[in-house]
Amino acid sequence: MLAIERRKRIMQHLFQDGRVLVAELSKQFRVTEETVRRDLDRMEKEGLLLRTHGGAFLAETSVSSDVPVWVREDCYLSEKKWIGTKCARLIQHGDTIMLDSSTTSLHIAKIIKAHKQLTVITNSLNVIIELSDAEHIKLISTGGTLRRRSLSYSGHAAANALARYTADKAFLSCSGIDLTHGVTDANEEEAEIRKIMLHHAKQSILVADITKCEKIGLVKIAELSSFHTLVTNCPLPLQWREGLAAQSIILDDQCDPNKQYAATARCSMNS
Repeated sequence: MLAIERRKRIMQHLFQDGRVLVAELSKQFRVTEETVRRDLDRMEKEGLLLRTHGGAFLAETSVSSDVPVWVREDCYLSEKKWIGTKCARLIQHGDTIMLDSSTTSLHIAKIIKAHKQLTVITNSLNVIIELSDAEHIKLISTGGTLRRRSLSYSGHAAANALARYTADKAFLSCSGIDLTHGVTDANEEEAEIRKIMLHHAKQSILVADITKCEKIGLVKIAELSSFHTLVTNCPLPLQWREGLAAQSIILDDQCDPNKQYAATARCSMNS
């Protein structure tokens, strides 16, 4: 197993359990404990975890920090696929849509690739690559400065390119959603791109798995009321339902019928 694959698996364990043990990882990956320690040391330098004697635990900042795309792409994978499936249902034949650089946008792209004649405007290199051979989709890249951490284009060139277009729908992710503080992001450049997409779309759809609720990122994107729809992966508590309804936001929080969620432990934000 390559080092990058080990680190992906380690992050999956951290997001699921909050902590990992060197001895257990060594057995799972069939590598020496010293190899695991080197992986953990590198990930600590990247701000993804905090080392302890015999293991590591998830850094508090990693929830709201600018986590690299190689970490995010395999975390909560089934949840993102389900959200992507639901978002694709909102897209009509002939629509012009904007997709941000989130890993959920990549799942939307994979679904619409097969059966939609669309125009897609994006700053995501992964989305561009995914749709590059879909001849029935007109693909518009913003260009700009490549952020390797997110494999996305940002900066003045990307912002100016986006400002020239108007879309039917924009699908936007974030780092955190809060009823009081609104929709926030971990990175200022990504937040700026999402703001422009938000203001240049007739409908804005906020896409976020349940883990982002009641989280507050570094930079504010917009108030929740700026969004037409929120698509998430499982039912929200009554407080959230009432708060969203008060702001006239359509909520799609239907669970994946093919996935069994463990009681409310996975979806509850009160524990």
